[in-house]
Amino acid sequence: MARKANIAREEIHQACWLLLEQNSFPNIPRLAEHFLQQDGRRCSNTTLMNAIAKWEDTYKEYQQHQLKELNDVLGPVFKRFSREVTQQLGQLLDEKTTEIEQHQLRKQEATQSGYLSLSSALIELQTAHDTLTIECQKRTEEAENLKQKWGFSEQRYQEVMAQNAVLTSQIQQEQKDNSELRLNLAQKEVDLAKQDNQLALLKEENARLATELFDRQNTQRVDEDKKWQEMSKKLEEITHSVKTIQRKDRGSKQ
Repeated sequence: MARKANIAREEIHQACWLLLEQNSFPNIPRLAEHFLQQDGRRCSNTTLMNAIAKWEDTYKEYQQHQLKELNDVLGPVFKRFSREVTQQLGQLLDEKTTEIEQHQLRKQEATQSGYLSLSSALIELQTAHDTLTIECQKRTEEAENLKQKWGFSEQRYQEVMAQNAVLTSQIQQEQKDNSELRLNLAQKEVDLAKQDNQLALLKEENARLATELFDRQNTQRVDEDKKWQEMSKKLEEITHSVKTIQRKDRGSKQ
């Protein structure tokens, strides 16, 4: 548990410098937290506030001293830099002034010599203008010819596109007709296969009926032969009986 204790002003000042080194500017909460974590000591906010006020005065004096030392070090450097910059700017200004004066002088000389060569320049300019005019007319005629050729090509292109459209329509119709023909052919093939199957069944049925008829005819002939044999046997028996009776009759008459 934190204990109450008096903390010396020097200790508070040392803590302020320590917090400043840790990039934390001293205040009452930070100092109270510092001593609480260090050894658990606590003191009144008034004590901390008075110590911070004294330390801030010391810190201001320290800053002023640092600024003075920095000024003593950097002052000569800034002065030397200022002199060098001033000299360089003056030299650059002199060079630019001389350059401008020479440019104006060359401009005047060029103007004076320009009057002397103006006539020849105009002649050359007129010649160049005539040449350009002829070239322009030539290019215009070529452009007109190209325009006409392009018109013919465009017309031919439209005709070809129309023909292609007609051919495309015909091809599509033929493809449609071919598709229908293929479907009809496939259906005919299916129907033909069915007919072949039915024909095979009919042939099988015909063969079966022919066999059955042949068997029946054979059976009927066998039955008829058997009946004829029985009838012949009975006829023979009757004939034999008749003959026997006749012999008996002739025997009794004698």
